[in-house]
Amino acid sequence: MSVEIRSAIDAAHRNIVHPYLTRGEAQNDREIAHERALKLMEMAQRIPLAVEITDRMFSYDDPILRTSFAGLEAPNPLGIAAGFDKNARVHRFLGQGLGFGTVTVGSIAKVEYGGNARPRIFDLPNSRGLINRMSFPGEGSRSAVETLRADRRSRPYLLIVNFAASRPSFDAGRQIEDYGIVSDELADFGDEGEANVSSPNTPGVRGLQETDAFSDLADVVIPVYLHRGKPVRFKFGPDLETEKLHKNAQTIIDKKGSGITITNTSTGAEIRKGLSGRDVHREEQGGISGLPITQKALEASHRLYDYIGDEIPIHRIGGIMNVRDVWDALTYGGATTVDVYTAFVRQETSTPNFAYYILRDLVKAMRAYGMTSMADFKGIRGKRVPFPKT
Repeated sequence: MSVEIRSAIDAAHRNIVHPYLTRGEAQNDREIAHERALKLMEMAQRIPLAVEITDRMFSYDDPILRTSFAGLEAPNPLGIAAGFDKNARVHRFLGQGLGFGTVTVGSIAKVEYGGNARPRIFDLPNSRGLINRMSFPGEGSRSAVETLRADRRSRPYLLIVNFAASRPSFDAGRQIEDYGIVSDELADFGDEGEANVSSPNTPGVRGLQETDAFSDLADVVIPVYLHRGKPVRFKFGPDLETEKLHKNAQTIIDKKGSGITITNTSTGAEIRKGLSGRDVHREEQGGISGLPITQKALEASHRLYDYIGDEIPIHRIGGIMNVRDVWDALTYGGATTVDVYTAFVRQETSTPNFAYYILRDLVKAMRAYGMTSMADFKGIRGKRVPFPKT
């Protein structure tokens, strides 16, 4: 596809599609915009030819991008993070149609739950971020299993299934038991599991990052996946103290978990203090994502890699806004894969070409350093390596 056509698609998306998604009530409730986007993707996903066409248009395929971890291989290291496709509705369109190497669905909890009162997603246009206080709304694990079972076709991308316990489980005091139940229900679906123990929007979830509680949780979740011969990783937040993060990482290693996703959204006072005074929603409660947490998430990832090295892979998310952030995550941050969310939905960066542009420019940067595969990052993980002029 020519540069001119790609530019025309970008312009149409930002000037026509995005304004359509965010018009009317969606101005004050961005969840409406999100649902509109999901419905458009569902419509396209129902038409096999449409997915094939978008695959040819928006995927960037290059063998140099093949990424291996936990016994798996992804076509590239760029993924969509949990939260975008909570109920596993459009993962095929995202992975196959738009060219992401991994797609994480969820968080999926045991019971159907409405989550916190709406509105619960707020735009921070001047800070280039979002605030959300969703609290795991979803249709429950049984519904998710039915959806995932309905489409067992082979996939050119990796499907990661993120799971958690929602407020009803914590209110009943059976959160760890319910993590185990959901693990058992979901382990046969997807290529890897991801346990969310770091959402700031459900009372009690972050308490599972405490050393003893996390060890108990790992004892319940990891054996389920080991028995199925499947890998499972754990997702931590940027506000977790370094010592606790290191202890939990060691627990994962000792108990044969497959990896760590870092980081979730932040509720840190210093992050909130740095938000633009022009953002009318800056005082809303919830987890902050996007550009405001870029550096905090990167430093958390670096400290983690400095401790665990290449024992298990790090999967980076949090403030990934452009290809330079991806590069920093793969080098200084020590990551093996990199997920996006906020940049993918913001008007100034949202486009069907999103993954194409990131991967194209990542390949240029790799070749500028003489790299021939993603394995070459192993020698420079944890180090500050300037993004090359390409």
